[in-house]
Amino acid sequence: MKPIVIDTSATACWCIPDEQHDIGDFHYTQACRGEGPYHAPALWLWEIGNTLTMAYRRNRLPKAHFERGLELVTMAGVEIDPIPSFHRRAQILRLAEAHRLTYYDATYLELVVRLNGTLVSRDKALVAAAQSCSIPCVQF
Repeated sequence: MKPIVIDTSATACWCIPDEQHDIGDFHYTQACRGEGPYHAPALWLWEIGNTLTMAYRRNRLPKAHFERGLELVTMAGVEIDPIPSFHRRAQILRLAEAHRLTYYDATYLELVVRLNGTLVSRDKALVAAAQSCSIPCVQF
């Protein structure tokens, strides 16, 4: 099975009730069972934390579920890519510029291109950039 790179937009539905989606639920179940090699850059950990923080502040996530969201994400078998070397950071910068992405989103693009994997994302610009690199995508 090809590696699967999953971004924060696709994993928010794992822990924020109004983001729930059947495709997200499917990938959460797969990741928890270890069925499919799921990957994310180290940045993903901070983005998930920020997503939970902002959802709580905007009353989209009850206080009782605030820290539970981190637990749910941790239970998924997502392999965190190491902090990138200078060479990889430079590659991310080039991808960000070439595809008009944020540096953050280009981090996911660099990982999925390097792994020759499949991208799972709800981010239209990131999906379009990945598709232009001939990367298969699951968008929902």
